[in-house]
Amino acid sequence: KSCIRIGGSSGINAEYGQTKWFESRMSVSLIVVLQLLKDLNKRIPAWNPLTTWSLELIVERCARTKGYSSQPPQFSPPEVLRRVFELFASGFLLLNSPGLNDPCEKEPVDVLGYLTSQEREDLTASAQYALRLMVYNQLYKILGIAQPPALKNLGNMPRSSAPSGFKQKL
Repeated sequence: KSCIRIGGSSGINAEYGQTKWFESRMSVSLIVVLQLLKDLNKRIPAWNPLTTWSLELIVERCARTKGYSSQPPQFSPPEVLRRVFELFASGFLLLNSPGLNDPCEKEPVDVLGYLTSQEREDLTASAQYALRLMVYNQLYKILGIAQPPALKNLGNMPRSSAPSGFKQKL
């Protein structure tokens, strides 16, 4: 673990340790996902309670967990974003779980322990909705951007011109 503590674990020392941890763990694709989540944090009320530190930990954990492989997996930004939504949508905040431990603290500290039960429910519901949007190829709604022209044309495609693998079998 790459956390550095000088003296106590509060204030500037905590931020310094978190920064060092972040720098040692994050890749470009994870930073992209983190920026998307920070944008959600500003735009969507359910995501407002999350701190930058908790978002950093969540992104890193979602990107680094894949079975028991000795090599850390390499996920694309959309895959990591989907995994973040899956984590929240699964209800991990609602269960009696140990929470999300701060790797920079000596004692177990739940980084999300400050969330109220209502905030936990709101985050879970919002993540479930975002996951549905991703499944139905509506990522643009999550990102808060206009619908790309290519997707607009897909909705007008006649059923007979759809690839045979996508036709509904009766």
